[in-house]
Amino acid sequence: MKVAFLIFSYLHKEKPNMPIMLHTLLFAREMKEKGDEVKIILEGEGVLWGRDLLKEDHPLSNHVKPLLEDIVVCEACANVFKVMDDVKDKLTLENDLFGHISLKKYMDEGYNIITL
Repeated sequence: MKVAFLIFSYLHKEKPNMPIMLHTLLFAREMKEKGDEVKIILEGEGVLWGRDLLKEDHPLSNHVKPLLEDIVVCEACANVFKVMDDVKDKLTLENDLFGHISLKKYMDEGYNIITL
């Protein structure tokens, strides 16, 4: 199976929404370990997760390490939210749709899109 987790949000009640990202990482890791192809797509303010998750002292850093190659960051949003320098050359950047990530591309490749 191929699954792409689409993350648009970052803040909840003025703090990073840790439960959303924790569960995304748990679900993606479980699926990957069982042989599924996974992607975690960060769009909109969700690109802020890219910056945070790369920090060694982040509480979710151990959960994200086995998934770093599976994270895709929107290039346009990385620029808008000023995290380009944090994620460039560390996570995959995509810009197929006017600077954004093309969900159609993933759907055409057989990915099921789950939005969290």
